[in-house]
Amino acid sequence: MKEIVGHTIHHGVMMHGTRPPETPLEELDNQIIMLDLNNVGTIARSAAALGINSLLVPSKGPHPYGRRALRVSMRHVSKLKIHAYDDIFETLKILQKNGYKIFAAEITKEAIPLQDIKVPKKWVILMGDEAHGISKEILGACDEVVKIEMSEDVKSFNVATAASILMYQFKFFIDSN
Repeated sequence: MKEIVGHTIHHGVMMHGTRPPETPLEELDNQIIMLDLNNVGTIARSAAALGINSLLVPSKGPHPYGRRALRVSMRHVSKLKIHAYDDIFETLKILQKNGYKIFAAEITKEAIPLQDIKVPKKWVILMGDEAHGISKEILGACDEVVKIEMSEDVKSFNVATAASILMYQFKFFIDSN
């Protein structure tokens, strides 16, 4: 397999992926992870493991069926409904119009601690770029900003780790309204 792909295969997993047709926004599930970043494969794998079956990604970023994302997700990206958006602001408006509450994951003074979040039936968790976070303009288009409580001497979690914690808590441990 190393000769075929040009490097050692992690866990001996290789997948040839043909991009399936994109899932229309209106056909996504009630629980969505939305990315404005590059860690697609790791987050897709965690989403699939937790039963978060819908993934929104920017059309101008890495695609979940790209070589690296397929490898890192260990093929689990194939379990997800995927929609690539062009305009994040327009997409957020459509999701809100369709009854979703948008939660941006960011460390700000106004952010609500994860333990205090009230999770509705339809939700989207938006994860930003690890180096730059989510812009103030995008935060303003979201319904709430959520932060994960952590030691004060640590700036933040890795974005894939943070996404996994948030999805797990939203899915299993926070009472839904």
